[in-house]
Amino acid sequence: MKKFITILLCMVLMVSVFATGCKEKESKEKNEKEKNTISQENDEQKEAKMIDYVLYLRHKEMPFLFDEAYSIKANDEKLKDKTVEEFVMNELMDCEGVGENINPIPKGTKLLSIEKNDKTVTINLSKEFSEGLTSDHNDTLLTLASIVNTMTIMPDNEKVQFMIEGEILDKMNGVDTNKPFEYMDAFYPDK
Repeated sequence: MKKFITILLCMVLMVSVFATGCKEKESKEKNEKEKNTISQENDEQKEAKMIDYVLYLRHKEMPFLFDEAYSIKANDEKLKDKTVEEFVMNELMDCEGVGENINPIPKGTKLLSIEKNDKTVTINLSKEFSEGLTSDHNDTLLTLASIVNTMTIMPDNEKVQFMIEGEILDKMNGVDTNKPFEYMDAFYPDK
């Protein structure tokens, strides 16, 4: 009888050890699956990172700038082979306007190049830009401010240098353009 009880206890012990070992294996597999799922979600989040940008547009009747905020996924095809600055500048040039706010950049203006050196963005525009500006000093400043503020609101951009057909002009309609511009806050309505 003692032998029988001993054998029975050994069998129960073996079954319980075997069952516990299987559960640990299942638990490990479950943990690995959860880790893989979390890792895949993190990869998808990295891919779906959003880039925020702001376009500064001019009010059609008043000498003020108004901002329009946008976002684009960092992996969007529109950004392929472009810097963020180049993409945003093209968006500003192509913008039709929003409500009472219009695009101040003269029609026909082309972006010839855009380069970033340290915290200064150099924007090289076609001659249509300077030729299409009204002869009004304030309108010219407002148009330049639209571009400058659009560029300098982005991280790591502090100044914008303008070029026309590869040359830095001394003046455009009485506005000194031979030095880089910083963010211009003079064109916002009082709140």
